[in-house]
Amino acid sequence: MDKLKEIIKQQLASIKEEPVRAFALLYPYILIIGIGLGLFYLSNLNLITRQNVATVLPDSTKVEDVKLVTAKIIPPVDILTVSQPTEQLISKGKTLYTTNCVSCHGEQGNGNGPAGAALNPPPRNFTVKEGWKNGSKISQIYQTLQEGIAGGGMIAYDFILPEDRLAIIHYLRSAFVANPPQDSRDELTALDQTYSLSKGMQISPQIPVSAAIELILSENELKHQKVVTILQKINDDKTSKGVEIFNKVTADKFRAIYSLSSSKEWHQNQQKFVSILYENVNNGGFSNKVNNLSKDEWDTLFNYLSTKI
Repeated sequence: MDKLKEIIKQQLASIKEEPVRAFALLYPYILIIGIGLGLFYLSNLNLITRQNVATVLPDSTKVEDVKLVTAKIIPPVDILTVSQPTEQLISKGKTLYTTNCVSCHGEQGNGNGPAGAALNPPPRNFTVKEGWKNGSKISQIYQTLQEGIAGGGMIAYDFILPEDRLAIIHYLRSAFVANPPQDSRDELTALDQTYSLSKGMQISPQIPVSAAIELILSENELKHQKVVTILQKINDDKTSKGVEIFNKVTADKFRAIYSLSSSKEWHQNQQKFVSILYENVNNGGFSNKVNNLSKDEWDTLFNYLSTKI
C-alpha cells in the first residue's frame, strides 16, 4: 500500500508538466481503487440493508360483544306533526332532560353537569352555536340521540322512544339554543325514512354472547344437579317394580334421566313417553331392551318415572 501511495505521489507531481500523460498513468490506479470500493460495498450490502429494529404493527383488531337489547315495540311517529313544538312536548321534554341529560349537560345546558367533569371532550354546551358535531337542527340532534357520538362521552339514547327523544330536542332547543335553525320538509322526510319513524318497529331481544354463555352454563348446571338428585332417589329405591324395569332398559341412567327431563310433555301422554324412549335408544341412555317390554311393563315404567322426573 505504501508503495502504491508513493507511485501515485510521483505521478501527481508530474501532472502540471504533462497532464494528459499523467492522467493516462493514473487511470489504472483510479480504476483499481474504484473496483475495490465497489466490491467492498457489495460484500456488505446485506449488512447495510438489514433492518435491525423489528417492525411493530399496531393491532387494529377490535372485538366487541353485541349489546343487551330487550324486546319492545316502537310506536309510529308522524314526524311532520311531532316536529312542531307544543307546550305538552316541551314540558315532557324538560322532565326527560332532567332524568337523562342533566348529569352531564347541566341544568342550564352549558355542559357543566357533575358527571361531565370526567369526560374528554366535555359535554356539549347547548348555549354555544359553534362546534355542534352533527348540528342543532331537529333532524341532526335526533341523529346524535339515536347513534351517539363515536370517540366521545355521548352514548346512543336509542332506548328512549322516538317521540320522547323529540320531546327532549324541543325542550333543549327552546330552553338553551338561541334562534335554533329550522329543518326543511325534505330533511324531516329524510329523517323519517332513515329511522322508519312513521312505520314503527318491533325490536327483537338480543343478548351478548358472553351473557348467553353464562346463562347456558348456569341452566346446564341446574339441570345437572336436578338429574343427580333424581338419580340418587332412583338408586335408593330397591323394591319398586318400576325401578327394576328402569334398570333393565337403561345403558346409561344419567343420560336416560337427562333425556326425559328435557321435556315434561310426556307426563300427560304415555305414547309420547314411548316415542321418547325409542328415540333415545343407545345415544340417549336407553338400550334396545325397550323393544321387549310388555304393555304392563310400559304402564309400570311410565307411572314410575312420571312421579320421579
